[in-house]
Amino acid sequence: MKKGEEVARKLIAPMYVLGLLGMLVIVVAVYITREFREGGERVADYTDISDEWTLDSEGTKPVDLGSLGEYMDEETGVLSIYHRLPLMDGDESLVFRSKDVYTKLLIDEKVVYETKVYESRFYNRSPGNLWNIAKFHDECSGALVEMQIYMVYDTNAVTVDNTIWGDKADIVHTFLKEKLFGITVSMLMIIIGLILIAVDLMPAYSHARKNHGMIWLGLYSSLIGVWSVLETNVMQFFVADMRVLQLIGNIIMILDSMPLLLYLDCEYQIFKNRMMQLFCYFNIVYILVSVGLQLSGVSDLHVVLPGAMLSMVVSCVVLLVWVVVELSSMIRRHQSVLHYALQLSGLGALWISALCEMVRYSQSDHMDRAEYMRVGMLIFVICLAISSQLETYRLFENGLKYDIISSLAYSDGLTGLGNRTAYLEQIEAHASGETGISQLGIVFLDVNNLKKVNDNQGHEKGDELITTASKIIANSFGKYGKSYRIGGDEFCVLMTGISLQEKYETGLAEFQRLIEEANRVKGRTYEIQIANGFRICDTINREKIDEAVMAADTAMYANKSILKNKAG
Repeated sequence: MKKGEEVARKLIAPMYVLGLLGMLVIVVAVYITREFREGGERVADYTDISDEWTLDSEGTKPVDLGSLGEYMDEETGVLSIYHRLPLMDGDESLVFRSKDVYTKLLIDEKVVYETKVYESRFYNRSPGNLWNIAKFHDECSGALVEMQIYMVYDTNAVTVDNTIWGDKADIVHTFLKEKLFGITVSMLMIIIGLILIAVDLMPAYSHARKNHGMIWLGLYSSLIGVWSVLETNVMQFFVADMRVLQLIGNIIMILDSMPLLLYLDCEYQIFKNRMMQLFCYFNIVYILVSVGLQLSGVSDLHVVLPGAMLSMVVSCVVLLVWVVVELSSMIRRHQSVLHYALQLSGLGALWISALCEMVRYSQSDHMDRAEYMRVGMLIFVICLAISSQLETYRLFENGLKYDIISSLAYSDGLTGLGNRTAYLEQIEAHASGETGISQLGIVFLDVNNLKKVNDNQGHEKGDELITTASKIIANSFGKYGKSYRIGGDEFCVLMTGISLQEKYETGLAEFQRLIEEANRVKGRTYEIQIANGFRICDTINREKIDEAVMAADTAMYANKSILKNKAG
């Protein structure tokens, strides 16, 4: 097994356990918070006054905050609504949400609060989706408050709701508690996305999958998670410049469909389909045009959002079609369908949640547009992540089998060194220039008296002689190159790099020392003699390498004769 795979197998499980523990901690935190809330907190001091606003200062014409666009004067783009403050014992606050409008609060025609605007030519025209918090002192007790609402886009985008009067801390605290589940789910999507990206970047996984599908799925999950957090409207309490949050939300909606399409290509190669190529090109052009319009000031991202919604719908439809087709095909072939069944389950959850969200949104404009969607998205991402993991493990198994077969094909079974096939392929790679080396050192070696040991002491002793010789070769010359057993008693070491003569001489000294050490082992019934010959090939081509191989072989046989004469 390769080192990278070993590292992956040691790290992947702990990473997922860590993520699982993190999720468990979040669930426990939700439970503890709920118990604390149900325990003995003081009663929150605030009142919802959404039904108490009127179109006139006398208070005779009630206004429906859910239909403000119907009252708006499209020529002036301004609407005024009124509310008389209650009697106050101390400071109180008016908290309300506005979306895509600017607002001012006036008492006796004096502005006491207005939407704070941070200017930049690259912002959207509207301040986005924000919480307005206006503080009133005792002297305002019983005063008539006029709220001026300034339209930015059209009457359909005019929204002011959740107008609450009372203690600011209580209002914010209660709202945060109500949104705790949504924040938790959103953070889970971000965490899952980051884990998927981290896993995909591990070398062993990249090698196994040959693509980066989990990076795109992780990016998709992270982007959806961030968008979902913004949709809870919690961040708006803590960020002064609301327009930044609106801009980020619009950017995510425009960019988010591409990671899903790229994931589909990694999993199903959808780019083989010409229509899908054209759709993806269109999507990229749409993104670039959106950037250009925003930077030039011709339009802003809010105006081009319908294109983002269309792209997301088409992407989900494509995923559904591909999964259903693959699932049907595998059922007909009686193959395992768990991988696709998981994806289909995730898609089902996504579609059901999207349908519920559309029905809810068609009835009225809601503060949180992702209340159902975030749950469906979380299930969708988890199902796709699990199915991707199953596919990765399958690829790991196939890759491991391939490595084992490859190892058997190119390794000598007795010594573990490269075999003759591996040696010939390496020589061919060098000769063709594939390896890009500038010189090659060739050491040929031959073990003396193998036949004599086999005949007189048995093949078990002969195998022992060969394995001992292979260890000596690998631990000396083999430190500077790749070692091969190319025949029964013949070995070769191919050395590359610089200072080859020096490497050979250093290896030779170690080689001779190891032979002497092996021959001093008590009980050994044979003497180890290994002849060697060395040549350097300075010009890398087929002819020169062949000449160097023959010269090294000739030198080895000359050394073999010397060793026999000494022994004889």
